[in-house]
Amino acid sequence: MAKFYVIGKVSPDLLQRMQKDPTADRFASTKKVIESIGGKMLSYEWVRGRYDVICCVEGDAETAVGMKVAFLNSGLMDALMIHEVFDYNKAFSKAADATKNVTKPAE
Repeated sequence: MAKFYVIGKVSPDLLQRMQKDPTADRFASTKKVIESIGGKMLSYEWVRGRYDVICCVEGDAETAVGMKVAFLNSGLMDALMIHEVFDYNKAFSKAADATKNVTKPAE
């Protein structure tokens, strides 16, 4: 299974709902959505800055995209970015192998 970091900006509607019910368990509700489509929530944090929440999710790419579509269409989030974790050593080893077969244009 792949690991993804999901970074989201909450909608004004959700901000109002959170203010009305500040003790609601947002972790549990987010986890329920992710698990309902076969994902596993590894972490969930509220942050200050351009975005409001960072969540680490384990699953496949379709799960990550399905989660993104569901949250955006719900009106709870204004923006979601999904970043897949990858093995950079493996990626750069493949780049080194590929470079051996790249033909540079004549100058």
